[in-house]
Amino acid sequence: MKKSNIFNGFTLLVAVACLLTFTLNMINGRFLLGDFMVYYTAAANLISGGPVYLVSFYGGSGFYKYSPATLFFFLPYMCFNFKAAAVIHFFILSAAYWYAFMVIRDLLTDYFPVTNIKHGTLLLSVSFCCIAIHFSREMFLGNINIILLLLCSLSIRSFLTGKYRQGGILLGIVILTKPYLLILLLPLVLRKQWRALAWFSLTVFCGLVIPFIFPGPHKSILMYGDWIQSITTHSGDFPGMTSLDYLFRHFIPSWPAWGILAIFFSICSLVALFILQNIYHEKQQGAVAGNTATNFTFEWFLLIALVPNLIKTDWVLLLFSAPLIAFMVFCTASRKQYWWIPVLVILLFFYGANSDDLLGRDLSHTILVSGLMGLGNFLLVVVALLMFLQSKPLPSAQSSGRISS
Repeated sequence: MKKSNIFNGFTLLVAVACLLTFTLNMINGRFLLGDFMVYYTAAANLISGGPVYLVSFYGGSGFYKYSPATLFFFLPYMCFNFKAAAVIHFFILSAAYWYAFMVIRDLLTDYFPVTNIKHGTLLLSVSFCCIAIHFSREMFLGNINIILLLLCSLSIRSFLTGKYRQGGILLGIVILTKPYLLILLLPLVLRKQWRALAWFSLTVFCGLVIPFIFPGPHKSILMYGDWIQSITTHSGDFPGMTSLDYLFRHFIPSWPAWGILAIFFSICSLVALFILQNIYHEKQQGAVAGNTATNFTFEWFLLIALVPNLIKTDWVLLLFSAPLIAFMVFCTASRKQYWWIPVLVILLFFYGANSDDLLGRDLSHTILVSGLMGLGNFLLVVVALLMFLQSKPLPSAQSSGRISS
């Protein structure tokens, strides 16, 4: 990465945003990092032999819900007291935000027909500002969703450059943390990327086995049982106000309990058809590497962005749409299709509407509980798909990506 790509206005923007957030939270006594406290306490209990699952470590919903393997990544924090560990974690998240957007920018400029971009740094900054509400929430909680998004972005970049081992390991770590991201296997399976899938499978297998070494077989069996129970309980009790299922239940009183599964499989089927259509056209065109890489990357971005609409999760996970939002910003500027701007402004308003400071508590709460944030996200995905279908790869955009059908 060139120095000019590191020391630029976007880097300054992220640095200022992170330092300002850190300073204000410290001054106002709001530097709590509640989610990180859950990870930290669960890791401490793993070492001491205390309970890891089914115990609230922070407030009513402060349960540790990730896999036992993920807990090992938090063990290095045990070298510090919680306050010092929280500060370190905060700045790790800050670096992850910067790096994730830099990787997304590289993916867009390398594999998409976004030509004639004179102000790429400005466009990247605009893309970051579009998720500012979710950034603020994530940094306040100390959650690790941005790290997962970074790993997903690094994983697809590895696949595109033929580094299947690296990509498979990164994807395995992501799915060990949040199993519902298994939907990212869809393009890999349909594109018959067996080497990537093999390294992914090996990573997941190793991740599942490690807890049997420490803290031992008996303790691990109990932990896995508690983990499954924790996931089941969380899925059943969590409202998931960004999911399409929640939106339908809110407006259709007779919406069935199995509706969430119907939505999940319907959308996955539609995405699968979209991928198969892309593969068919690639073969018709002689499997041009640039077209294949472009399609594969967009499919990846599309599936990540759909996650908050398909499952019950916290609204902060809407930041998973950051790659698609960046794509729309760059595509609009590149193709000078400025009529998209008012549409995007309206959708982004609902997408990032959960802000008491900007909208007031009543309006903000109303938009969230009515499911409009989730609807805004889904419509952003639809607009991104329309933009992608409109765009035609240009010869100059054909990449040397090694992914093939």
